[in-house]
Amino acid sequence: MEFRILGPFEVRDRGAAVALGGSRQRAVLAALLLRANETAGIGYLAESVWDAPPATPASNLRTYVAGLRQRLGPSRLVTRSGGYALVVGEGELDLMEFERLSAAGDRALHGGDLAAAADLFDRALRLWRGGALEGHAAGPVLRSELARLEEQRLAVVERHVNVRLELGQHADLVGELRKLVADHPLREESWGQLMLALYRSGRRADALNAYQQVYRMLDTDLGVAPGQALRELHGVLLADAPVPQRVPTDHRPRQLPPEADHYTGRDGALDELSGLVGRESAVLPVVTVTGCPGVGKTAFAIRAGHRLATSFPHGQLFVDLRGADRRPRRPEEVLARFLRDLGVAGVDVPSRAEERAGMFRDRLAGRRVLLVLDNAASEDQVRPLLPGHPGCCVLITSRSRLTGLDTCKRIRLSALAPADSARLLGKLVGDEAVERGAARRITELCGGLPLALRIVGTKLRSLPHLTADALALRLEDEQHRLDELVGGDREVRAGFLLSYAGLGEPERRAFRLLALLPGASFPAWAAAAALDQDLHPTERLLERLVEANLLECGTSAAGRLRYHFHDLLRLFAEEKAEQDSTAEERQHSERRVLDAYLHIARQADVRLGFGGLPEFRAPALDLGAPGLVEDLVADAPGWLDEEHGCLLEAIETSVRNGSDELTCRLGATMGAYLELRAQWDDLVRVLDLGLAAARRSGSAYWTAFALFARGLAAREQREFALCEKLFRECLEVLPAAGDALLEVVTLLSVGVGHRLQGRLPAAAACFAECLRRLAVLDQPRWLAYALRELGVLHRYQGRWDEAERCLRRATDEFGRLGDRRWRAASLRELGIVRRERGDVAEALEMLNASRREFHDLGDRRREAAAWRSLAYLHLGVGDLDRAYSCAVRSREVFALTLDEHGAACTEVCLGDIHLALGDRRQALALIRRGLAVFEKLDDPRRLAKTRVSLERALASD
Repeated sequence: MEFRILGPFEVRDRGAAVALGGSRQRAVLAALLLRANETAGIGYLAESVWDAPPATPASNLRTYVAGLRQRLGPSRLVTRSGGYALVVGEGELDLMEFERLSAAGDRALHGGDLAAAADLFDRALRLWRGGALEGHAAGPVLRSELARLEEQRLAVVERHVNVRLELGQHADLVGELRKLVADHPLREESWGQLMLALYRSGRRADALNAYQQVYRMLDTDLGVAPGQALRELHGVLLADAPVPQRVPTDHRPRQLPPEADHYTGRDGALDELSGLVGRESAVLPVVTVTGCPGVGKTAFAIRAGHRLATSFPHGQLFVDLRGADRRPRRPEEVLARFLRDLGVAGVDVPSRAEERAGMFRDRLAGRRVLLVLDNAASEDQVRPLLPGHPGCCVLITSRSRLTGLDTCKRIRLSALAPADSARLLGKLVGDEAVERGAARRITELCGGLPLALRIVGTKLRSLPHLTADALALRLEDEQHRLDELVGGDREVRAGFLLSYAGLGEPERRAFRLLALLPGASFPAWAAAAALDQDLHPTERLLERLVEANLLECGTSAAGRLRYHFHDLLRLFAEEKAEQDSTAEERQHSERRVLDAYLHIARQADVRLGFGGLPEFRAPALDLGAPGLVEDLVADAPGWLDEEHGCLLEAIETSVRNGSDELTCRLGATMGAYLELRAQWDDLVRVLDLGLAAARRSGSAYWTAFALFARGLAAREQREFALCEKLFRECLEVLPAAGDALLEVVTLLSVGVGHRLQGRLPAAAACFAECLRRLAVLDQPRWLAYALRELGVLHRYQGRWDEAERCLRRATDEFGRLGDRRWRAASLRELGIVRRERGDVAEALEMLNASRREFHDLGDRRREAAAWRSLAYLHLGVGDLDRAYSCAVRSREVFALTLDEHGAACTEVCLGDIHLALGDRRQALALIRRGLAVFEKLDDPRRLAKTRVSLERALASD
């Protein structure tokens, strides 16, 4: 059977024309032929047939496919996941024959056989009987495909003309070229060929006239001048100078491999590279392209090479330097090959490396040649291969960053962005073949690594029984994910293994053990602990791993360096740790890291307000860097923010290892920080793990501490029944724990719980007992805190003198201790008391000072509460604009926290302000929103206050 689309659409079976049905059925066949032997998706077919596809095109397309099967035979059209494929054999489709002959012509041209190239190009072009699918109606996608085919045909026409010009067929070409420029007047390449053919035929005046024609046409129609190549040719013709002969084809190598199919992304880097090479420069442009294995360095360099090829008319040289092999290519070996490619006879190639390099630079002097040196091992391998002429350009890919090489640009490729990853997978498999959720899971699990995505795409395309959902499920199994990323001769693990094998033993050991560190990223000091060595040698070792692109480096919000693995590289490193490191080595490394985190976390906890409560001695830490820990915890909350995820994972690791004492200690150091940041879910998880570990170990102290901290978390979440149960259990265990301060603190927390639930006499009894016990303990901070809580209780009772006396003592004591956070918290309570006593000026000063302090400290919960107190102050004196502004600010700051209760209090405040502004509807909505939260949290005091606001709003009508 013959399919002919390069002209009027025809299908013949044994010479007889085949009736193809209606126009839309013919359009379906045409679209399938343009993707012969590939899956054509439903979306592609629909947009090939209709300008505005129906809502459900699949059923219409099934009808047309069934009609085509009747005419072509059932084996021709295959149903595949997401679409159909038309099976076409060799020689059956004129388009495939055109592409085969064109490619053969290119090979002959690059090999220097001009006559064979001219014959092959001629045979390819004779297959065209007019425009592709001439006269055939088509949808937008099909029209785009036909435009692409026409561009492909014209490119072959121009290459054919160039070959015939080289063969001296100038006079024969003039007529053909005049028709070509008449049909395609904007193709400057064809005008240049016409000028050259006329000039070489002895018709200089006609050649100059042809230039005037194209000049006027471009100026009149587009308002632009001809391009540089045409202008330069015109200048040569005006001077009547000999037209420079092209470099003989056999000395103009075109060695770039074909581009990767469906290349996606990297547009910014490609554009930047094109702009760099396009600029005039007095020095040789050398660009390095680096990145981790599988990230697509070679594919990027080849794509860039093809984009830049027109800027380097004297050729493109390409070589795989085999940098990851045991025996990389020697520079002198590569130079010998390059010299032969540039026309030097083998017998004339010098024997000494220095002479070869000199001849190579001489051959390239004055020429514009692009060199792509792929997979370089080192700077020493590359330096002898660099031209001396700035008109050339060198692209170098390497697994190493080649930091010792002088370059004008360093491009480091990272993983593809999620959108580019999804596009690449869609192109490889067909957008219709992969459901969006499965595509997102696959791209995440492949970590945006192009090699991994191409392997997945090949599997899905070649194994029809394998669905995207099933493959995603396989990839989710971390233990076997690298086993899944194998397809034919492609394997992600193999690429990683080459880079790993190229490391020295210290680097290999580090690569393995660093994969065991907790968290998504890690600091250098944690790596030093893992490797049991000093910090500064560790930093140099980490730099070598970064140089090898097996580790990545970034900067934290605090400006400190942090390192991380690509997800798939981490899995590979974990494999190597399991295979190449002993269980004892892994356990010792892991324990050193957890002890290091405990040591520093303990120092950070001590620096927090009411941190440092748990009693234990942290393990020593000596990394040969005096002052390291002090520098890290100078901003204790900031350091804990940075290491939050790592510390949580460290606790999980200690649980997994059965280290109950370590679990209790790590969890205890996190309590004050997690409460400060209102990270309730994390706090509850940590404390539950600590409580379970304490009970397993039989430690009365750690059991009591975990019950106390867990009860405190329940209280802050307004889970009062659970809070009371936990505190009750804690008080039962405490006598055996032997910690008098913890007993006082627990009793104090019980009192706060009573107060929050409106049981004020019980709260007063607790606070009195705390003060009695603290009188004999040297704990000024907790004494100040007890006074603060008693002052708040007096405020609830309207006992303003007692409240102010307690709160002023607490404020002064916290100031003396240098505790800015709790001084600010006490100052806020004192400001509320002064507000209730009518001293607006002092209250305003105190509340503003409190708000500023919380803001500076980064305590958003309490800053938001201070804004709300200011809102109520302004509301009380009738300044509704300021009241509203402060309440809105309070809501904005609460939105940055997880404090649902505090945010609800501010909603009620806003409701009260809206009521004062006369907006009853909005007031009711806000108050009811807050009331719903307090009902859910079962907060009796806030429920009572909010119901008063609601009744006032309802009565205002």
